[in-house]
Amino acid sequence: MGTDLEEIKSRLNIVDVLGEYIRLEKAGSNFRALCPFHNEKSPSFMVSEEKQFWHCFGCQKGGDIFAFVMEMEGLGFREALTLLADKAGVKLQGYDPQKAEQKNRTLEILELATKFYEVQLWKGDGKTNILRYLRQRGLNDETIKEFRLGYAPKGWRNVIQFLEKRGYKIEEILRTGLVVKKENSTDHYDRFRERIMFPIADYSGKIVGYSARVAPGGDESQAKYVNTPETEVYHKSRILYGIDKAKSDIKAQDFVLLVEGNMDVIAASQAGIKNVVAVSGTALTADQIGIIKRYTPKIKMFFDMDSAGYEATKKSMKLCFASDMQVEVVSIENGKDAADMAKDDPEKLKSAVKNSKNAMEYLLDDSLHKFDKNKIEDKRKISELMMDMVSGIANSVEKSHWIKTIAQKLETTEAALTDAIKKATLKNRLGKTPERETEKELIARPKIDILIDEAIGTMLATPAIWKKATEERQDYTFAPKDSLLNIILEKGEKSGYDHEKMAAFLPGTEEKERAERLFFRHKYRLGLNNELEEVVSADPAYEFETVIKEIKRELKKEELGKIAVDLKQAEERKDKEATKLLETQLKHILEEVQNLS
Repeated sequence: MGTDLEEIKSRLNIVDVLGEYIRLEKAGSNFRALCPFHNEKSPSFMVSEEKQFWHCFGCQKGGDIFAFVMEMEGLGFREALTLLADKAGVKLQGYDPQKAEQKNRTLEILELATKFYEVQLWKGDGKTNILRYLRQRGLNDETIKEFRLGYAPKGWRNVIQFLEKRGYKIEEILRTGLVVKKENSTDHYDRFRERIMFPIADYSGKIVGYSARVAPGGDESQAKYVNTPETEVYHKSRILYGIDKAKSDIKAQDFVLLVEGNMDVIAASQAGIKNVVAVSGTALTADQIGIIKRYTPKIKMFFDMDSAGYEATKKSMKLCFASDMQVEVVSIENGKDAADMAKDDPEKLKSAVKNSKNAMEYLLDDSLHKFDKNKIEDKRKISELMMDMVSGIANSVEKSHWIKTIAQKLETTEAALTDAIKKATLKNRLGKTPERETEKELIARPKIDILIDEAIGTMLATPAIWKKATEERQDYTFAPKDSLLNIILEKGEKSGYDHEKMAAFLPGTEEKERAERLFFRHKYRLGLNNELEEVVSADPAYEFETVIKEIKRELKKEELGKIAVDLKQAEERKDKEATKLLETQLKHILEEVQNLS
C-alpha cells in the first residue's frame, strides 16, 4: 500500500489534480483559491506544490491529493486510491488482473444492456404505450433520457441473444443478474420482461443494476418491482438511487432529500430539486447513511406516512440519530408522494421541502395529536415512544434539549423521562445480536483530548521525537485504548516515522483526516503575504515532554477523583480495612502528581 501511495504521488502533481476541480492562482511559490468546502470571499485555501499539500486556513481542512479527492468526491480512502491510481496509470498492489477484467466485463455488459433497453423504449415495443405512460406521470423526454429509462420487451431471451451476438458468454451475463438459470437445467432466460427499466448507478455513474417496474397492461400478478440480485458490483445496502447525479448538489445545498422510490427521485429532480436520492429496494442502512455523510450531515425525509411507512421512518430516524445526523421530515397534508406532488404542483413540493420540520419535533407533535396527554395511559405511550427515539440520539446536548422539551410538553419531570430512556436503551441493547452491537460508551475528556492532539501533531511533524517516543513505548501505557496516539506509537517504526506512509496503517477516514490535520497544524503556518512557512520550535523535545507530563497529571487526577469517592463510601460503611488501603493509594497517587509537576 505504501509503495502504491508513493508511486501515485510521484506521477500526479497536486496542482494539476486540484486544478481540475477549482481555479488556482499563483501566490508566491504557492497557489491559492477560494475554498470549495466552505463559503468565503477572500481565498484562504493554499496549495504547496513543493510539499504537495493543501490546507484551508478558514475551515482548517487539509491534506494531500487523496484527502482532497475524498472530501471533494465524497469517497472513502480505497475508492479515492482506485480513482487516483487509474488517473496515474498505477496498478495497485494485490491487483488481480483476472478479477479486474471480470468486473470490467460485468460493467460493460450492464452498460450495453442499458443501451438495449433505451432503444426498446424509444424505437422498439415501448415507443407508444410505455412512453405515453411515463409522460402521463409527468416526465418530459429530456428527463427520461437523463435518467436513462428503458423498456424490457416481451420474450424470454431478448437480452441473452443481444449480448451473445456481441461476444459475451452466458457465464458472464449470468454474473450481471440480467438472466436467471432454470432449475435442474442448463438453460437460461431474461430476468426482466415487459418492465420499465430504471438503471441504478454507483457514485461515479457506472450502471451496476436495475429496478424494473411492471409495465401498464403487463402481468399484474407479478411483483410490481423486480430488482437486480446481489452481484459483484451491485450491493443494495450500499446503493442510493440517483447519488451519481445528486452528489454535487447535495454538497452545494448541504442537505439531501431522501425519498421512497425511483419515480420520486426523477420527478423531484425534474422539478428542480436535484439533491435527491432514494434507497434501492431496502430499508435505509448504516452503509447508505455513511455514503450520505460523505456529502452532508443533514437529511430531509419524505416518506409515505401510512402505518408501515411511519414505522420505517422511525427506524431510519434512529439509525440517523446514532450517526449524529441532523434529520428533518417533509410532510404533505393530503398524503401525496414526491412524484405526484412534483407533477401536480412543483412549487408546493419545493415549499414543503423548504419548510421541513425537525424530526423530533415532528414526532412529538404527531404523538400529541394522536394521544391525549391528560390521560395517564396516553401520556405513558407518548413518553415511551419519544424516549425510545431520544435514546438513539448520539449528541448529548441535543439529547438533553429534547428531554427538557418533552418533559415540559407532558408536564412531567426530566428525571422520570431519564429513567424511561434507560429502559429504552436497555431494551434496544437486549434486542441486538452480539455481532450488531458496535456502539461504544465513550467518556468525554476534553482537556486530555486537546493534549493528545498536541502530542500526535508534534510526533508527526518531528520524526525524531516520534522515533524516541516509540522506542520508549513502555512509558506511554497511559495512551487511551483505540486512540490515534496508540496507533502512531505502535506503527511508527513500520511507517519509517513518515506521516504520509502512516496513512496505510490507519483504519478509517476519520483517523486519516485527523492525522493530516494535526500534522499540517504543527508543521506549517500562514506567514506574511499568505505564504506557507514551516513552524520552528525552540525546543520541540521539551515541549513534547511537557505535554506528556500534563496528560499523565490529568489521568492521575481522574484516579484521585475515583479513589476519593470510594474512600468516602468506605468511611460511611466504617470499613476500616478498605479505608486504610484507599488512603494508602490516595497518598501514593498524590506523590506521583507532585512528581509530575
